[in-house]
Amino acid sequence: MKQFYISLFILVGMTSKAQVIFTYDDSGNQIYRGTASGTGRMASSTESTSIPTLADQIANKIQTVPVPVKTVLNVIWEQDIKDYIVKIDLLAYNSFQIMETVDVKSKMGNSYVFNMSNYPYGVYYLRFYLLDGSIYNRTITKN
Repeated sequence: MKQFYISLFILVGMTSKAQVIFTYDDSGNQIYRGTASGTGRMASSTESTSIPTLADQIANKIQTVPVPVKTVLNVIWEQDIKDYIVKIDLLAYNSFQIMETVDVKSKMGNSYVFNMSNYPYGVYYLRFYLLDGSIYNRTITKN
């Protein structure tokens, strides 16, 4: 009887070969795990059918150059999204200290230069406060 169950287990295991797919978002969070047929859907806040937020809409319209930073960081945004950005904070990764704050509403133009020469090496966040109350974060590395 034991041999029968082992044979049955091996037979079932060999006939049900399915490809398992893993999908990740930009920050490395797993958003899908399952077979190619579409079963095994995980709960996700970034479903393709959801309405994109303002943060999602402006994400590709903001440039930060150069990354990694040595002395100065240029933040450039497209002119059509300038009215949606309220302010920008530069924060250190391992603390809650705000290194620098920029009020975008009072600035002319579509760029700002952060002088990072006096800051230590490490990881920093650019936190964009948007008009609808949402926050968009961008990670910056300083070498």
